[in-house]
Amino acid sequence: MFNQSDIVRIKLLEVDNAQHLAGDLFERKFNHPIPDFPTHFVLVAYDNQDHILTLGYVHFIQHQNMYLGGGMCVNNRAIRQLTKSMRKRLSQQGGVAFYMLSEAVKKLDDCDAVFGYVGHKGAYKIDLAVGFEQTEHPHLIVYWKADLNEIQKQNTVQTAYEFGPF
Repeated sequence: MFNQSDIVRIKLLEVDNAQHLAGDLFERKFNHPIPDFPTHFVLVAYDNQDHILTLGYVHFIQHQNMYLGGGMCVNNRAIRQLTKSMRKRLSQQGGVAFYMLSEAVKKLDDCDAVFGYVGHKGAYKIDLAVGFEQTEHPHLIVYWKADLNEIQKQNTVQTAYEFGPF
């Protein structure tokens, strides 16, 4: 049982297999099993007895010089188990989804770009706040990690687009 105290640590974990941490959350949100490929990021809270509470999840597929991100979900049930002061601190940092995605994108340092394929308006707003930009293709957004010229950017966007929804 998670201990509702103010002694809670929040940490973003990068894991190769997120089934044990976020499988139930992903299945509840998407009605589909969590993907079995790396790279997964899981935002967790630890109480003072090291019980873990999964707050959010997002995954990425590495493809050529880019990452393709998806499956972002937030565990509202778990967030309600945090103290009011902890929820306020998370909110002051932009909320669970913003914090998780912005920190995950920072960790993806071996690429030129990170792409998202998004259709949910709320998620889209969070993505833009993190620093993603809309491409010319519907639902396809990009966060540039490298300083590319316009032709390189167009080629990178086209490669992501040709990958299809992810």
